[in-house]
Amino acid sequence: MLPVFHTRRFGRGIHRIVTIPLIVLIGSCATAPFASASEYGISTYRPGLMDLGAGLLPPPGALMVKNMFMYQAASSRAVTEDGRIEADTKTDTYNDAVFLGYVTPFSILGARYAVGTIQMVRISAQSAHIGPPSIPTPEQTLTVAGIGDGIFLPVILGWDLRQFHLTASFAFYAPTGNYDPNSIISIGLNRWAFEPDIGLTWMDEGGHEISLFTGYTINTTNPADHYSSGDEFHADFAFVQHFSNGFMFGTAGYAFQQTTADSGPSAVLGSYEGRVIGLGPIGGYTVRLTKWLAVDLYCKYDFEFAAQNRVSGNELWFNAVFHP
Repeated sequence: MLPVFHTRRFGRGIHRIVTIPLIVLIGSCATAPFASASEYGISTYRPGLMDLGAGLLPPPGALMVKNMFMYQAASSRAVTEDGRIEADTKTDTYNDAVFLGYVTPFSILGARYAVGTIQMVRISAQSAHIGPPSIPTPEQTLTVAGIGDGIFLPVILGWDLRQFHLTASFAFYAPTGNYDPNSIISIGLNRWAFEPDIGLTWMDEGGHEISLFTGYTINTTNPADHYSSGDEFHADFAFVQHFSNGFMFGTAGYAFQQTTADSGPSAVLGSYEGRVIGLGPIGGYTVRLTKWLAVDLYCKYDFEFAAQNRVSGNELWFNAVFHP
């Protein structure tokens, strides 16, 4: 649920692995309120953000990590319960997120204690056809840009158990992003959410890594339209080989399932509990810029499938971490 700095000896060389499992909302931007499950058709947690190093916590000290989610092309089609209104949407989204965190010198239950926050900037362009299925309707288009909802992590705990590494954390999502209830798209979701998470990483001296991150998001009601999005379960995973020459390759993916129904006067699609699965390749390389500064670069491409009642589309990710 946070950036990770970890040093391992692989073969004859020493390779520093720095990953960015961020617990953020850096997902696709909001779409029309009845696009699919969860209000605006997206989840609060962005599946796929917590794969590499999910159980690792860096050593004490201040840190700053920049993570850039480059692009997602998503679409959705939905019909109201009475069949009178249909919505078809397409959204292109660019996101840039920054994690700021601090691993304190304090210990709780034998674990290192850390805090953090994530802030982001988002640009989204959406087109939508909304109206009766039997009547042609004009296309609505809109592009928005701005600062998204803030994410705050007041508690992050990390344990190292030889080759196993465990994190337990709690985050809350604050509705600080711009929100317009009359627009077909907004930067913010206008709802609070709370999320406990568990991360686990197994890593050996040969550079093999298996990571798993699970969490449960509890959403509150949007006070503007009294829409209550259902709660959500998510699980991210990665199977990766790290090499002593700085390269890294593997497979990453995620599974998402909404566990409770949407409700409220604006929930015109009914319960519509969403789900999606993603899977794709991941690769990276560490570059030393100076004696005191290195950057870990990696990218991945997620193919989404088995989507139901949810905005979905393939995603291209680029990540960069600067460290000593």
